[in-house]
Amino acid sequence: MVVLVNKKGFKLPRVEKEKFMLLIRLGLEYNSQNMLYHIKNYNNINQLQDTLQGILKSEIAFTQTCTKCNTDFGCSVCKYTKVCPTKDLPFNCVCNQCLRPKKHIQQKLF
Repeated sequence: MVVLVNKKGFKLPRVEKEKFMLLIRLGLEYNSQNMLYHIKNYNNINQLQDTLQGILKSEIAFTQTCTKCNTDFGCSVCKYTKVCPTKDLPFNCVCNQCLRPKKHIQQKLF
């Protein structure tokens, strides 16, 4: 089972102090008011992904954010997932809806 993680905010089970400090060093930030983590720094994203998989005991995939419409979506719905070098990493991309060519509406004049 793959857990989809929204890079803008997600919850984790309570972790011990050492693990919490590791998450912070790897680029997460914790908001104690809403009890959500979010990615602040992407420099150690692969190590962060491995650490989160260990905590959640499941494979994880991050959501992407569409650069055109700002929608969050998972890579599993993309037709380019097999050739994408940043698949399941929390970066920006273009969603399938924005990739579709727009059909021009022709008005008929009578």
